[in-house]
Amino acid sequence: MQLVGKTAVVTGGSRGIGFEICKILLEEGAAVLAVSRDSSKLAQALGALPGLQILQADVSQAQDVDRVVEYVGNQWDKLDILVNNAAVFSEESRELTDGPDELLSIAMAVNVLGPYLCTKRMLSLLLKSDDPRVLNLGSRAGIMSPTLHGTYGVTKLALHGMSLAVAEELRGRVAVNVLSPGWVRTDMAPDAPGDPRTSAAAALFLVTQPANITGKLFQGKEARSWFDA
Repeated sequence: MQLVGKTAVVTGGSRGIGFEICKILLEEGAAVLAVSRDSSKLAQALGALPGLQILQADVSQAQDVDRVVEYVGNQWDKLDILVNNAAVFSEESRELTDGPDELLSIAMAVNVLGPYLCTKRMLSLLLKSDDPRVLNLGSRAGIMSPTLHGTYGVTKLALHGMSLAVAEELRGRVAVNVLSPGWVRTDMAPDAPGDPRTSAAAALFLVTQPANITGKLFQGKEARSWFDA
């Protein structure tokens, strides 16, 4: 029970990797709030995890994130762990130059603006913690390399860059890291080989590492480079 007395918010926490992260944090003693746009999926998550707290919100909308901040402030008055997991992927946007223009706007809003809004607006609550952590769910698709492609890859590259910048700004105050879970079996990738529970275990590992580990990208539990030659 490594997280007794800790509080955590997990965006996209109603399914997939986010659900498994909620589950493992609860098992370790944390109070956990799952945030999702999908109220029916949240209800299912609550049915599976009775100790979970849930809140319907769209993290790409500032007013919705403000509601999350208000909820956390009223419930706990502080936040120890923020996991920015919510993301979107569309097969239509696999190629950056194909598909409707709005697919890029939607993906940027959820995959990049969402973590930005959550981190910025919850910062005052995080700074009330003795050991605050932010964990952003990145992707190997967002590694800077000659093979970078697609809307999803571009948004995850942007998330990686934002995470580095925020980690530097908050160095010594809040540890900020990125987890690349790999190709994991979720609603976005139902045929993927990876187990979301393994990704959740990596997330737990990262939010319990020494606070001076910040501004890093991890593939599972192993640190890796932000770049591929």
